[in-house]
Amino acid sequence: MYRKSIIFWFLSTWFVWNVKRSYPKGRTDLEFVGKFNEKFAGLRWIIEFKYFSNTEWAGMKTSLKEFTVREEDTLQIRGYAEGLRHEYPEADIRLFVIYCIGNQGFSVFEVTG
Repeated sequence: MYRKSIIFWFLSTWFVWNVKRSYPKGRTDLEFVGKFNEKFAGLRWIIEFKYFSNTEWAGMKTSLKEFTVREEDTLQIRGYAEGLRHEYPEADIRLFVIYCIGNQGFSVFEVTG
């Protein structure tokens, strides 16, 4: 509840968010949209969450520090951005993939290019 309150009180001043918004190439997990006439107007953050169980993660034979964003996830989120650019060509779009690994932690990657 506390985290939800922080998001509501602080981020809702500047952002609205879309959950599971549909685009021609799929549906985003989360999208932050800067409010019109506010500090972050025109900014769009597309966020894609990926989950690995502890068993799946152990099979990947890598550490959280060495893990890099997967190509298939990069292609997926860029497809969403393509639809968003078509709809809002003036938007400043940033893309993020967040990997949640069982009870071991998470890693955030910004997708560029």
